[in-house]
Amino acid sequence: MRTRFFPVFAMFLALTPAHAQQTPSDKSTEAQVTAPIAGVDDAVLAGSARASKLIGSKVYKDDTSIGHIEDVLVDLEQAATTAVILSVGGFLGVGDKLVAVPVNLIKVGSEAKFTTDLTKEQLASAPAFDFGKLE
Repeated sequence: MRTRFFPVFAMFLALTPAHAQQTPSDKSTEAQVTAPIAGVDDAVLAGSARASKLIGSKVYKDDTSIGHIEDVLVDLEQAATTAVILSVGGFLGVGDKLVAVPVNLIKVGSEAKFTTDLTKEQLASAPAFDFGKLE
């Protein structure tokens, strides 16, 4: 029985690589045609920023850093950014406080420098944001 198994197994191994190296069919080598999605404008996308790149960016009042972007809130029904969560106060993440700031109060300057007219005192006296309040 063992002497029959080896030749059959050897033939199986010899045929398997040959089968795996067959050329693909003509359908798989054709270039895939793409169609743009309505409402996607390349010019608008070029001026956009990824949320993952915003998070961690410092926010300045004049030339003084007053905090950094901890998160971004999006209204799911309106598909719009509603607020930026800033981490303010503290030192090296200890004793900091999260504050929700309406997105219209954050401005983007040259070289993606985020600025606001809010002061450290205004942010310190603002109510703390609680992620637990989100659905």
